[in-house]
Amino acid sequence: MRATAAVVLLAAALGTTPGTASAAGFSVGASAGADQGRVDCVASFPCDRRSADVKLYAGYQLNEAIELRAVYFDAGRFKGGDTTPAGVEFGGDFKVNGFGVTAGYRWAFAPQWSLAAPPGLASVRTRFDHANPVWGSASQTTTQPLVGVGLAYAITPALRVGIDYDATRFKVHTTRGPLHMLGLSAQLSF
Repeated sequence: MRATAAVVLLAAALGTTPGTASAAGFSVGASAGADQGRVDCVASFPCDRRSADVKLYAGYQLNEAIELRAVYFDAGRFKGGDTTPAGVEFGGDFKVNGFGVTAGYRWAFAPQWSLAAPPGLASVRTRFDHANPVWGSASQTTTQPLVGVGLAYAITPALRVGIDYDATRFKVHTTRGPLHMLGLSAQLSF
């Protein structure tokens, strides 16, 4: 719900903001959609590897082809579990978010259409809340690669809409896995 609200508010703001894009300039954007994180599952606890994500970013276009971005993402919650060395099953919620920096190439392959591939690094925080509150919670922050691809259409020189796919990894306890995020995006350049 909050991801949808953020995109609606951003789209409304972007649609009413005048501006023109230049070869070098600043931009802000947001993306929201569905994601999937690989977590382990055990029979005695619910398992759900899908959630909703939201991504916010600020960028600087060095030239027509290269853009630097600072990125924040919230991948929501996943349900999963594992087994202790003593054979006891446990389960709970994984909450994943992070900050990253990317530097990517944008290829304008047709009028108003572009394809971007921004690789980078992210500081990914994973928090695991045990289903049994007596066991508490644990969190871990790791540095992970952040890669993605985005297809965009320029509605105006300052406003692009598109679809983004990003991938990274997360880790807490002995659980580690890939995180895939797919979302609709809007970007305003000024």
